[in-house]
Amino acid sequence: MKSSSKFAIIASFFMLISCAESLDFNQIDDYVYKPIFTGSLTYFTVVPADFFDSSGTIQQNSISETTNFDALQSQFVKENLVKLDLDVAIKNEFNREVTIRVEFLNNNVTVYTFTPIVIQGNTLNFKYNEEIEIAANPSILNTTQVKITAELENTGIQMNLNDPSEFEFKSSVTMYIESSF
Repeated sequence: MKSSSKFAIIASFFMLISCAESLDFNQIDDYVYKPIFTGSLTYFTVVPADFFDSSGTIQQNSISETTNFDALQSQFVKENLVKLDLDVAIKNEFNREVTIRVEFLNNNVTVYTFTPIVIQGNTLNFKYNEEIEIAANPSILNTTQVKITAELENTGIQMNLNDPSEFEFKSSVTMYIESSF
């Protein structure tokens, strides 16, 4: 019994001193928190009738809508956002080309314009991505609204008001944040 208790004491002593290392509590200062957030930006579906005036006789070649965008209003996001990605998925059943323009606005003043997205007619699975580095475009942090404009190719031939084909637009924004403690 005595030899086993001596062994336990010696083993405990070696375990206590062999694994000891001073702790560096300053390691937390080197840690960088890098969350990635993805959220829906906008979604819409339009049919040819949406491009006509209320009388149904005059076709407009473009329509647009402006919506509020509050994702960049947080002080934490403004101070730590490093990159923003716009991801778009489009289904164009129209028999003509459609150009989409996406603008970030601050009180109806453009702060950033994305590259125009051109979708050929009858394209059913179009994907697009644009990446924005915040360091190169700091004014984007002032965004309060998003304006989407859909512009039809002017072929000189009016669309059929009763055509059931659709143009579907889905978009999301991915925000990359880097923050230290």
